[in-house]
Amino acid sequence: MYGHRARIGYTSPPAATEVFPYEFYKIVPEGVTLVVNTLPLVDRNSDEVDRAYEVSLNAAQAMARAGVDLFCFGGVPINVSQGFGNADNMAAATEAEIGIPVITSFSAQREAHEAVQSNNVGIIYPYDESHYERHANYIRNMGKNPVGYGCLNTTFIKLGQVDDSDVFDAAKRIVQEHPETDTIHIFCPHFATAEMIEPIEKEFGVTVVTALGAIVWNALRKTGVNDRIQGYGRLFREF
Repeated sequence: MYGHRARIGYTSPPAATEVFPYEFYKIVPEGVTLVVNTLPLVDRNSDEVDRAYEVSLNAAQAMARAGVDLFCFGGVPINVSQGFGNADNMAAATEAEIGIPVITSFSAQREAHEAVQSNNVGIIYPYDESHYERHANYIRNMGKNPVGYGCLNTTFIKLGQVDDSDVFDAAKRIVQEHPETDTIHIFCPHFATAEMIEPIEKEFGVTVVTALGAIVWNALRKTGVNDRIQGYGRLFREF
């Protein structure tokens, strides 16, 4: 069996999922596998998010029947679509129902920030400026202070086409404009970010938390995979 150490179940919002599994397998040690269910999101509008919430609940039950060791509700907008408090309640209720550990993308990112003890957080996200307040509000609900942002001006359906050098450039601008930044948070685990974590941390002296990194780290630790992984930042190396 490939997943002899841990089998991680994940609901992936993009109907055309590309980057998440690619970067997942770059990071995890041998013996850890991804069991993925794609959700019906193409444009990420409110109707699609509402449908995805219900599909996610059904997918959790299917994942448990398939024998995964942990299940993650993907998609912060889906996680919090019924309210921030409901996201934790949904995870707890689902865990009680299906009998395996359950996390959400939001809870994983929040716990990553708690681990690295971030405070002033610069935000990078893939969409245009109109999405800033939504992402800043996520950071506030993680108990942290948003201090600046970089947007990559792409769309949901084109996430796989983002050049990771744009991520580095956005981090550089944030740190230059907001020297109080101690952490860069990169939202959305569906565009290329993994190879930029170490360069950003080394160049600018900040900690980097990515959505994908937080999900993978949280899932590994909660399934007892405690390997200290090199090459993908402080989170994997130290915690």
